[in-house]
Amino acid sequence: MEDLLEGIKTEVEKILLGMGLELFDISFKKERGRWVLRIIIDDPNGYVSIAQCENVSMKVSDYLDREDPIPYSYVLEVSSPGLDRPLRGLSDYKRFVGKLAKFWLVNGQVYIGRIESAQEDQIVLDVLGEKITFRPEDVKRSRLEIEF
Repeated sequence: MEDLLEGIKTEVEKILLGMGLELFDISFKKERGRWVLRIIIDDPNGYVSIAQCENVSMKVSDYLDREDPIPYSYVLEVSSPGLDRPLRGLSDYKRFVGKLAKFWLVNGQVYIGRIESAQEDQIVLDVLGEKITFRPEDVKRSRLEIEF
């Protein structure tokens, strides 16, 4: 199964590269009695549109129909990471400077604040006017917060 997914992942990454998009995540698993190939795409220049998801879905479907790498009946889902997307390390922290995010630290502390800066050795959050500083390696997990 790993080899199957790895081969599909390689082809999907090629398709996305040609569209100026990136692969955020890919999975192939059985859910409620059916196989689901889930592809989550990202746009490094902003947010993913429905039209981009549709275009990726069509191109990936064309590839899957042509090559037929999956020996099962399955459903293809293409989506974005969402407005409350997980942040995956320093490059995401830098990309989303100025955005509201929630950070869970390894010491158990949880902060919601605006990312003020992100460097190799520290992240600075503005939490209600107070500057909170911590190291990237101290982050257990993080995600963007939806702003209204």
